[in-house]
Amino acid sequence: MPSCPNCGRQTLRTKDWACQWCGYPLVSRAFKKIDKTFKELQEERSLTSRSAQSEEEEEFEPEYTPEPEPEPEPPPRTRPPVKPAYRPVPEPRPAPKPEPKLAPEADSRPIKTPVPPQPQQPVIQLPSAEPAPAPPPRAEVAPAPEPLITPPPLPKQELPSASKPVAPPPAPKPEIKIQSEPAPIATIKLEEIQDGTEITADQIDALFRAEKSAANSKFVGKTLVISGIVEKVFIREHLEIRYVMLTGTQKKMVWSLRCTFDKDESSKLTRLNEGQAVVVRGKYDSYSKNVIFKECVLV
Repeated sequence: MPSCPNCGRQTLRTKDWACQWCGYPLVSRAFKKIDKTFKELQEERSLTSRSAQSEEEEEFEPEYTPEPEPEPEPPPRTRPPVKPAYRPVPEPRPAPKPEPKLAPEADSRPIKTPVPPQPQQPVIQLPSAEPAPAPPPRAEVAPAPEPLITPPPLPKQELPSASKPVAPPPAPKPEIKIQSEPAPIATIKLEEIQDGTEITADQIDALFRAEKSAANSKFVGKTLVISGIVEKVFIREHLEIRYVMLTGTQKKMVWSLRCTFDKDESSKLTRLNEGQAVVVRGKYDSYSKNVIFKECVLV
């Protein structure tokens, strides 16, 4: 038998499509049908519960039992009169006998004889040493008065009169500030680039920053004489790598120059120091992160 989804008990379906125990609506036809409604089942349950309760009350109704009569209280017990006990009267004690007085004994202590007084010796007084005389008080010397320092007389200033014109104070000289900024870069145009053109690293950087594709097409196949400052020297003979990084006088360079040298120039590269100004002749190769020149020679 299927169980109710609400109360979980095995149930049947009433006429009004509800659980016979809790009244939960049962739509499924899997439940068997009862020919009674949920309301009729509730009334039957209430009637059966009332009848069962009345039967239980009748079964458990207590029988009447008469209460036992109280027993009569016993009469109070009376104590017999107590007779006074006989006590004998004590006899009077006899008076104590007086003690006999003894005679005073003779004083057995020896009698002291008086000693005659001895003559007192005269006290000899020695002459006391006289105290040394106190030194005479020193006369207080008054401090010498400090000399008064008189300031030197101030120069007399002539008051401006109406007749004499007053000259204006001299104007302060302007301070000359020395600027340590680098000199401006000389401009060069792409049309001026030819074989053997002398150019600086700053000018190449300016041309590539302006238009790198046009500068690349103009520099292809050109051999240039470049002046710059050594930034880094990199030599690895076992890898056949020898190049120098050149920078310009400007602090912010976008396009540094990478100049690659042959094996014959490696001895000269070892003598270069960072920050040294050099002149390099090289052939333009290409550009990536840097502008690259190959077959370079120190001039």
